[in-house]
Amino acid sequence: MRLSDLIKDIPVDTIVGEMNLEVKGITKDSRQVKEGYIFFATPTSESYIKDALNRGAVAIVSHKRHGYNFSCEIITGQVESALGRIASRFYGDPSEKIHITGITGTNGKTTTTYLIESIINAAGMAAGVIGTISYRYKGKTFKAENTTPGAEQLQGLLAEMVLSGVSHVVMEVSSHALDQRRVEGTQFNTAIFTNLTHDHLDYHKDLKNYREAKKLLFHHYLMNSKKYTRYAVLNMDDPNVGEFIPKPPIKTLFYSRSSQVDAYLSDYTEDINGLRLSIVLGGERLTITSPLIGAFNASNILAACLFGYGEGIHMEHIKEGIESVESVPGRMERVKNNRGYPVFVDYAHTPDALAKVLEMLNALKKGRLITIFGCGGNRDTAKRPIMGDIASRLSDFTIITSDNPRDEDPKKIIDDIIKGVHGNSYRVIENRRDAISEAIGMLKEDDCLLIAGKGHEDYQIIGSSVYHFSDREVAEEFLNVDAR
Repeated sequence: MRLSDLIKDIPVDTIVGEMNLEVKGITKDSRQVKEGYIFFATPTSESYIKDALNRGAVAIVSHKRHGYNFSCEIITGQVESALGRIASRFYGDPSEKIHITGITGTNGKTTTTYLIESIINAAGMAAGVIGTISYRYKGKTFKAENTTPGAEQLQGLLAEMVLSGVSHVVMEVSSHALDQRRVEGTQFNTAIFTNLTHDHLDYHKDLKNYREAKKLLFHHYLMNSKKYTRYAVLNMDDPNVGEFIPKPPIKTLFYSRSSQVDAYLSDYTEDINGLRLSIVLGGERLTITSPLIGAFNASNILAACLFGYGEGIHMEHIKEGIESVESVPGRMERVKNNRGYPVFVDYAHTPDALAKVLEMLNALKKGRLITIFGCGGNRDTAKRPIMGDIASRLSDFTIITSDNPRDEDPKKIIDDIIKGVHGNSYRVIENRRDAISEAIGMLKEDDCLLIAGKGHEDYQIIGSSVYHFSDREVAEEFLNVDAR
């Protein structure tokens, strides 16, 4: 594709050099550059301009001129936005040819994508998913490097989905991705807001910036989408919901566990084995039985049901889709064992998520609730004592361990957590495998164990090394070793 065609109608400040260039690829990663590529000098890649030139880049998009001998230099104050829009055009504007649903919020995004994927498939359509655990479509699964991939990867992935016959894509849209304009050039049909609580403040600095990033999905991307029919699905139970309501002509649908809105619970029961829900959806009653547990999962189910309603999917397909989801990796994932112990692995790595999971398990447990958790290194330090307080107050016994310490001293991270501990008994076992073994050895009849923080992750990052480590696999090993 010609460079002149790629940047047509895309606002830039200055163009210097040859426009009649054949572009063979685009990237902001100099290591990916090949002959004939455009290199985008974003804040994170600007120091690699010379490397990109040496590898064969013919053009550069940057916020200023750098004096290197590119065939063409494109100057713009919005490099990341330009990357998204040019990437979309390079790959044939794939989001214009496919239904796109974006989900944002602190918690619940991943589970909601699994539920919606299942509804789409139950309705006889083809679903593609882009999210924290994996990117998947048409029987293909790719490990996710980021919840929302970079702009060029995202548009390439959407193009592959279009070619494979996918009709609907549901994707998690992280606050980082929104702030960094990774979804620029993506035309959304639907945007879903799950909730907003404390998270990623190491990046956003405060809750206001975090909220403003999330709002971009509704007030910028959905509002400016080229799609004819657009609607938002919002959680009425979240106190921030008013901030996310888009202006007409975008339609807004609300869901709630208590208020009588577009989708709400008229009856709700649960035990340690799952949920039984009576839902009023668009005025019609729908009864659902799900092995998922927790009021927060009732909210996720409501969001997915409301998506189905908005798309005109038949009630029986919505019900079939929801009830087919037996578990979501690392999201209150039940660990199979021969002893009958309720043991769960959950990704709860924020104060709000941990509190909600523990409150839910406390309401369902018959014996003690034992919790294992830690906090990641090189991440938000403010939440560590908060989570220590939550875990110690809401658990009968807490084991504080290492998560992904990265470049931090695990003992320092644990000390930060302990500063907030004011509740019941706890023990420090730095080695996570030993912590899981100890907790399982403590279990008695009717006790419940939560292993929190890493969820679906199958690795542990210590220093600069990445080791294979799965909470679920380790728990299964110790739970079943004497019961085979």
